Amino acid sequence: MIPRARLRHRQLATPRTAALCAVCFAALLASGGVVGRSPPPQPEEYLDEQTGATVDLVDAPLVFARDRSERAANLRDYVTLSAASVDRGGKLEYVLVAYVWSTLDPRYAPASALADSIVLIADDRRIRLDAAGKSPTDLGIARPVHAPPGQDVKPLVFPTDLDTLRFIAGARSLAVRTQLGEDTVTYELWDDQRRALDRYVRFMDGER
Repeated sequence: MIPRARLRHRQLATPRTAALCAVCFAALLASGGVVGRSPPPQPEEYLDEQTGATVDLVDAPLVFARDRSERAANLRDYVTLSAASVDRGGKLEYVLVAYVWSTLDPRYAPASALADSIVLIADDRRIRLDAAGKSPTDLGIARPVHAPPGQDVKPLVFPTDLDTLRFIAGARSLAVRTQLGEDTVTYELWDDQRRALDRYVRFMDGER
């Protein structure tokens, strides 16, 4: 007589069960072998109701930081850069939307107006970005773009192009320099979102 446990095992191992296991195994391989892994975020595309422009926006900004521990522990000044494109009537423009902000007491924080131009250092290139007095709304973006939470700071917008964004995404090292009076201040890469920028560039290249 076959033991009850072995009989139950034989009953489970039917052709139908084997086929179901094969399907599940194939699905696991197709997903890269990781169950429940969510796909990476994607660039956002929306219609700006105030300007009428179609905006494509990177899913996460590059964030650069400058240590200010001489004032208090864990305090920093920051520069946030977000890539976006603006399509107005078929005319496509690329921009970097920037915020210069700080966790310091406002008396010691850098003035947001100082950064009408900044220099982005990408490997051996010095990429000068000029706002030329333009605001994001002037260029078609009225909605805040990855604005730092809890900060009342003016956004800046720097015209650029897709080739420059592609170079930045592939750069081995990145930093930002701004001018504080007569002093040059350097912000080091703090939140590395080059992968997000690469996704955005691929999205704009048509790899959707």
